[in-house]
Amino acid sequence: MESRLVPTPRSLADVELQSRDTIGQGWGKIERFVFRHRRHDGEWSEEVTRDVYTIGEAVNVLPYDPTLDAVLLIEQFRACGLAWGEATWLFEVVAGMRGEEETPEEVARREAIEEAECRLTALHPVSTVWSSPGGYGERTYLFVGIASLEGVGGIHGLAHEHEDIRAVVVPLAEAHAATQDGRIRDAKTTLLIQWLMLNKSQLA
Repeated sequence: MESRLVPTPRSLADVELQSRDTIGQGWGKIERFVFRHRRHDGEWSEEVTRDVYTIGEAVNVLPYDPTLDAVLLIEQFRACGLAWGEATWLFEVVAGMRGEEETPEEVARREAIEEAECRLTALHPVSTVWSSPGGYGERTYLFVGIASLEGVGGIHGLAHEHEDIRAVVVPLAEAHAATQDGRIRDAKTTLLIQWLMLNKSQLA
């Protein structure tokens, strides 16, 4: 069977951007885009208005110790649940925002030290994804990092960034089970754990 999973050839020439305005500015910014785009039938769409929230480019890394067959996860409070009346302390992978002139790899190594005192000896790129493309402009780099996790853990984070981070090392099998029983509810963390379950034999 011929593959249908072939991206439609598109470029910015297929988007007519009519306006771009910042309508909110805080930790991130909310921009309102008004545009038309080329449809799949070759015609142009009607005018569309979309609001997009963007903080920046995020880098996420799941530290993995092949000797222990264990991963490092962090737990911290996240404001997302406040929108739904929930108290959301979530287990996640190590993550941070990319600064100017930093490579994604540099961010992964920096954040692993800041959030868990973990030094990565190798990095394996997994993908670059859009976490919620309907209205979130964050571009996300995903990595699995190799590290010795013996003795790693405890409370970490930068006070000036209001971080209160608990780092824990758990067997990969338990982390995978947690993606299925509700203990892990973060999408990027679930994705990276499942990727590692499928691909760990390829990692040095």
